[in-house]
Amino acid sequence: MPVDPAFDPENRELYTALMRSPDGYRFDHAVATTYSLDFETALAIPIAIVFRDAENRDEMLRSPLALLQSVERMASRMAIYCDRGRIKEARPNAARLMALYEKTITEVSAPGGGAFHPKLWCIRFQPDRKGMPVRMRLAILSRNLTNDRCWDLALCLDGTVADEVCEDNEPVVALLRALPSMANAANRPTPPKFLPSLLRDLSRCWWEDLPAGATKVRFAVNGVAAGAWAPQKGERIAILSPFVSGKALEQLASGYDDPAACQLIARAEELDCIKSDIRKLFELHTLEDRATEYEEEDREEVFSADLEGLHAKAYVVERGSRLHIHLGSANATTAALVPTHQGRTQNVEIMATLDGPKSRMGTIEDAVLSEGFRRLLAPYTPSEPPEQDAAAAAEKVLDKLRIKIAAIALDLHCTQLTDTVALEVEIAGKAPSLDLPDGVSCSMRAITVANERGHDTAALFSRAQSRLALGSVPLSEVTRWLAIRLRDDETGVEIAFTLGARLVGVPDGRDAAVLRAHIANVENFFRYLSLLLGSLGEGSFLESEAAGEGQWLRRLGQGGASLLEPMVRALSLDSGELLEIDQLIKRLEDPEGPSLVPPEFLALWSSFAPLLGSKGARV
Repeated sequence: MPVDPAFDPENRELYTALMRSPDGYRFDHAVATTYSLDFETALAIPIAIVFRDAENRDEMLRSPLALLQSVERMASRMAIYCDRGRIKEARPNAARLMALYEKTITEVSAPGGGAFHPKLWCIRFQPDRKGMPVRMRLAILSRNLTNDRCWDLALCLDGTVADEVCEDNEPVVALLRALPSMANAANRPTPPKFLPSLLRDLSRCWWEDLPAGATKVRFAVNGVAAGAWAPQKGERIAILSPFVSGKALEQLASGYDDPAACQLIARAEELDCIKSDIRKLFELHTLEDRATEYEEEDREEVFSADLEGLHAKAYVVERGSRLHIHLGSANATTAALVPTHQGRTQNVEIMATLDGPKSRMGTIEDAVLSEGFRRLLAPYTPSEPPEQDAAAAAEKVLDKLRIKIAAIALDLHCTQLTDTVALEVEIAGKAPSLDLPDGVSCSMRAITVANERGHDTAALFSRAQSRLALGSVPLSEVTRWLAIRLRDDETGVEIAFTLGARLVGVPDGRDAAVLRAHIANVENFFRYLSLLLGSLGEGSFLESEAAGEGQWLRRLGQGGASLLEPMVRALSLDSGELLEIDQLIKRLEDPEGPSLVPPEFLALWSSFAPLLGSKGARV
């Protein structure tokens, strides 16, 4: 009997659930890829890891100290790769924290000139007890690392690392190995130190309990090497792709003589742009309005930075007695599926294939066109393709300009002044000059500077001047992230995004300055200690951002909210928190300002500090 439908819209799971450690294991390292990214969502990931068991996670997401503590602990354990120019504009609070997260995120470009479009997480978990095997999780997604609320598809696999190599994992290993080389060569960051060991473990990981009744799983990557993945031909195929193009659809329909054997679910507006003789190759379905917004990364005529909707992509093939479910990032578009004259696709994509007998997985009707999924479908009625208005045309021009600007490597030079740090932007390497189109302006600012239109970049990008001064900021607000805003003067259309530059000459102590700026006072110091020690129950320090600097003296000796008790517990468990406190105290030392660590606590700490030499640190 077939298992439950793989595409049931009632089967939902939070993005952050991917970070949850298996019982008896702890998070170790992770690599992620995404097309677009927003800082707020990226900051929520370490919160989900560090405070996975806390009941008041909503409070922590609103607490700068909780964000600070989780980012401090987790930033060096993750590497996130995204398409250049596709980081969204940041709010000031998130922007200041990104100084600690900036080494985690690397912007890359597709070798074939299209979009860097794969969405995946590869996570390693270490056992709490010796003798247990290392475990890994691989998630192949259709959604980006943003806060959209689209209906998506995700394949989540858990497995155990063994001695024998699993050849089926090689495409994923090859993609992750190639990621550092996709960054701009002019100011390419150093690859994460943990990447080689994570790839070795991934190559030897064997996946367990495959979903949807599958007995095999395979992976494919487009856009990195020559060749291109496409679903194998069978007797019938069903395609779910919000975004389509004619050439890719012709390729997918090839070999199927009856349109009833080729089912296609896509946006009505997309199908309107397909020639009628190609549409006749398929039995067509569309999606109702609440599930039909498209992704900007594949759109050739209309662009928008904040579109939402159904992002799921899948190809389901009945092949003899077996069913193949292919899911991942690839839309049914030329850029995703059709190789160019260089032999590879323009986009970088990743797909996973679940393969199993139809007696377990069901047919296309069972797996895709179930009663639950059919509720999302609506009849397709052809109409004329919409005409492009002036605003849409301007947005298209701005988006092409965004791609050109994102390809330019930038250095951000820092010069220490008396109380602030002066910032100047310079083009790194030998990028050609770029003249802005008539009627288009481009401004730039440091993302920690709020409510400012920024500085005109025309002379910088045209090479008329070598450097662009961006003013000065406190040391705690120095970050490599730059806010870019493009504007078409005639229509008023704007596109805003964030670019990363290479920091040059950043003064020593920047990270410690960020820490001091966020903790700010004695009460917050003890609230931060509370987070470090995990005392997150009712009555925790998360309750108030301004409880008064004397409150800690009473709380220090109170049972439920005591800091003394968890400090003793941390010492006995040798769990690493006390070493983190020791590092925190050293980093908060400020010879030029008042100490955030009160002498009363230092007196208490003097009883613990001598015992740390023989204790292990959390890694």
